[in-house]
Amino acid sequence: MFSTPTVDGDLVYIGSCAGIFYALEARSGKVRWSYDIRKDGSQNSFHGNPLVTKDLILVGTDGGTKGHIYAFEKNTGKAAWKYEATSESGFGRGVGTNIVRLGERVYGVALGDELVCLDLRTGRLNWSFRKPFSEQAWSTAPATSGNRVYFGAINGTMYGLDAASGAVIWSRDLDARISTSPVIVGNDLYVGTAGHFIYRLRPEKGEVISKLELETIPVGPLTPAGGMLLTMLNPRGGAGTSKRLVCIDPSRMKVIWSQGSTSDWTMRQPLVLSSTVLAGNEAGELAAFRLNDGTAQWTRQFKGTIRSIGNSANVLYVGTLQGTVYAYDTAGL
Repeated sequence: MFSTPTVDGDLVYIGSCAGIFYALEARSGKVRWSYDIRKDGSQNSFHGNPLVTKDLILVGTDGGTKGHIYAFEKNTGKAAWKYEATSESGFGRGVGTNIVRLGERVYGVALGDELVCLDLRTGRLNWSFRKPFSEQAWSTAPATSGNRVYFGAINGTMYGLDAASGAVIWSRDLDARISTSPVIVGNDLYVGTAGHFIYRLRPEKGEVISKLELETIPVGPLTPAGGMLLTMLNPRGGAGTSKRLVCIDPSRMKVIWSQGSTSDWTMRQPLVLSSTVLAGNEAGELAAFRLNDGTAQWTRQFKGTIRSIGNSANVLYVGTLQGTVYAYDTAGL
């Protein structure tokens, strides 16, 4: 399981790489409902995190010759709508990024590096944006703020687009392929590249304020927490495994601390709970670090490669590559 267990009320939502999306009862793990995406074509994976609204839960699928963005009714699991992504890359078709929302519009990036804007209620395509590219790499999710959507393309260009129309307001060529999802922190826009840099940009016009060179490629979603910015580093540039977990002070563009693991980190992004950073590795070890200085706090062992962690109250929901989800009580930590 790669998508993060997402808790809403008494249910935990998660997609399995066996092609099934589940709603599990948070207290017991009992399946409330499930949806098999394989009945809609050759697709079997959920690589992005679900987006929860009042009545719907949205998630992208990929992994074959088909791929969709689904909107499931939260209580029943019925597909309220599904949008088929038709662009493709060497990885096939589908939407492997997080789905993000701005008002009554939702955004995702399809394989083939196509940014799509859909109507939240109907799934109707409002607009799409795509530029030609040659490198076969995994696309990154967009970010939204105000009336803008920010999209980092595989070709190394960062775009600021009008959220309603998709019109390009500005574009900025960076040093290499965009390797992380962009994020707004304070008044600035941050994004990582395969050239080993984190860039700080002005969201209004895309001007580069500063950049920070890292030891290797930042990957996955950039994670803001407590005035810091967390990222994973992977010399291969993919989001599957990583060598280092790095904490950056974004105001000074300085690395505060860096942590390795006994085996590769296998989460796309860490989970932050208050002042604690959690990350899981290939050997099933869940490690906790202090946010402000990276001091190791504790570790716990699970069976299976840890892919993602969700949380609610005093419970962690740990998803593994082998398909098991663990509910772990943190009250005594």
